[in-house]
Amino acid sequence: MSQHTAKYDLIQLLTSYSSIQLRELLEDIQPIDLLEAILEYEGDKKALINKLPLGMIVEIINEADSDDKIIIYNALSLSKQSMIPSKMASDELVDFLETVSPEIATQIISKLNKDDAFEIRKLMGYDPEAAGGLMATEFVTIKENQTVWETIHQLQKEGKQAETTNYLYVSDDQKVLKGVVSLHVLVTSDFNEIISDIMNENIISVPVNMDQEEVARLFQRYGFTSIPVVDHHKRLQGVITYDDILAVLRDENTEDFEKMAALIYTDEEYLDSSIIGLSKKRITWLLFLMISATFTGLIIQHFEQALTSVVILAAFIPMLMDTGGNAGSQAATLIIRGMALGEIQIKDFLKVFYKEVRVSILVGFVLSIINFFRILFMEQDILLAITVSSALMFTIIIAKSIGCILPIIAKQLKIDPAVMAAPIITTIVDALSLMVYFTLATLILQIN
Repeated sequence: MSQHTAKYDLIQLLTSYSSIQLRELLEDIQPIDLLEAILEYEGDKKALINKLPLGMIVEIINEADSDDKIIIYNALSLSKQSMIPSKMASDELVDFLETVSPEIATQIISKLNKDDAFEIRKLMGYDPEAAGGLMATEFVTIKENQTVWETIHQLQKEGKQAETTNYLYVSDDQKVLKGVVSLHVLVTSDFNEIISDIMNENIISVPVNMDQEEVARLFQRYGFTSIPVVDHHKRLQGVITYDDILAVLRDENTEDFEKMAALIYTDEEYLDSSIIGLSKKRITWLLFLMISATFTGLIIQHFEQALTSVVILAAFIPMLMDTGGNAGSQAATLIIRGMALGEIQIKDFLKVFYKEVRVSILVGFVLSIINFFRILFMEQDILLAITVSSALMFTIIIAKSIGCILPIIAKQLKIDPAVMAAPIITTIVDALSLMVYFTLATLILQIN
């Protein structure tokens, strides 16, 4: 069955049955599929959405992007709008409140009870790109002196409201994090065992101000499904789950990809973007690169005499510039990826530089030898072959050195390393490679 057919059948299901009947029929349907079906429905979306069970509506809002969250919420009846906030997990509610106007956000918060409203305002005070901005405050905490039996009973009472029950966090009366018990360990332990005997005291936690990229690296490193968030007193503040991190990784990868392609990042989808919006994303960097490429033209003008004397030199300029740009991009891509994964730190600068220089010498030597015999065979001019091949060797060394240096310098200067990617590196390498090329040509071919 095609995806289009499946969506059509789902729309038929939603329109053909009553609200009561849909409660049972939609139990096994994924919220993302319902969202896509609703957005494609050309009929009365408001009537369709209000037929759905409240819990399903909450899950659909959680899956929607910023604009679609507002569409779904605005389509709800006033009574359902008033009930939505209390049904949403705290982190999802904060995400939703950040998409609506401040006035609407204030109205929604006013409908919460006093404690929940305080909690939401507290979460909204955190940096949205830090651990505090990602965490949910619905989690199960247990005590060291509880038995497994008591803990299972507590989990049955509180588990439905928790963001996750894969891990239960052990804290004292001051909420200081003491340990963690996985659900697997809990249900396979004897009912009379004490939590302190089965908990893991070697806890991996993150501070509320840790950057979301650092949090994502911890998830990748340890394979956790959730990580607790603590304040500077090690008091438990919330929990971050893997689904929140998947969204972070998707957004960070998209941002890095667009910056490496000389685009200004936005979270708007391509098909939803206007022509003006897409043009704005591209024109700034293209303008910068166009102006910076003026240096390349000035270098060629400066060595105009060399080009006039040995016209064949011009034929090898594209090869040198393309090879240099590609070599620099290769190095930059590996370094940026290594830093993103936490494999490369600023302190590793000399190790990285030394390694890339050795790689560039080996790669440059092999390519230069092949290029030497190619030119010698085609042009029958040994001095020309030596000139171009030597320039190629130096170009690759320069390109790979710059490709590994610039991202690390950017990191040190608190600039996103992805900015120092292919376009900028290529522009710099183009200028340097031409200077090396024409200088060698002047010396080897004895051009005045």
